[in-house]
Parts: sequence; structure tokens; C-alpha cells
Amino acid sequence: MDQRNFTEWQPRYSVGNYELDNQHKKILSLCRQSIDGIDDNSREGIVSFHLILNDLAEYADRHFKTEEALLAASGYPLPAQHIEEHLEYRCKLTELLFDATSGRVDKDSLQRYLAEWWYQHILTSDMQYAKFIRAVGR
Repeated sequence: MDQRNFTEWQPRYSVGNYELDNQHKKILSLCRQSIDGIDDNSREGIVSFHLILNDLAEYADRHFKTEEALLAASGYPLPAQHIEEHLEYRCKLTELLFDATSGRVDKDSLQRYLAEWWYQHILTSDMQYAKFIRAVGR
């Protein structure tokens, strides 16, 4: 799994919903920014890295709310499982933010986590609801 190149949008990432795809693109951009800034140990770089992680947490939360509303409207049969994955991500990102604030970020783990989350959640779990979401848009 390429831990840097996953952040380049590809058509196979699409769930077939304009709003969710654009939100996923923004999440990818924030992932890329956090990965790119992870090695900048200057004062400005550290502050910027913390801000990017915070933006990622806030934007992901907004995205999850949008996605969960669409899941409910679409009749997707496994919303509880999907919402649980969102909760796990929120908890992990909160942990990462705390570690970053206290100067204990494991940079390799962060990169690996973001890449694994993208591949496991977005490209696996989100693809399971794609046909339900597309049906609502018609």
C-alpha cells in the first residue's frame, strides 16, 4: 500500500454522489497536507501540522454527519456498523491530536493510519453503500 500516493483522487474512489465525492476529495487534500507537513519540525511547521490535524478532525466530523444522513435516507441496511466505524475514526483522530499537541506524534503510524483508514473505510465500507446512495440521487 502506497502511503503517500493514495491522496491523489482517482475515479475508483467515487461513491457516485457529488457531495460525498467532493467531501472525500477535501479529506484526501487534508490527509496529503498532514503527510507532507509531518517532517517539518520548525515552529511554524509544528503549528501548521496541528492546525491541519484539527481541520481534518473537524471536516471529517462534518462529512460523517452528511454521510450518515444520506445513509438514513437511502435505506442502507447496515448504518449502525458504518456509524461505529466513524466513531472509531473520531476516537483515533482525537488520540492523534492529543499526541500531536503533547509532541508525541509517531509520524510513521500517522501516515500508515491515514492510508489504512482510506483504503479500509472509504474504498471498502463506503463502496458498500454506494448503490443505495446513487438510487436516492435519481
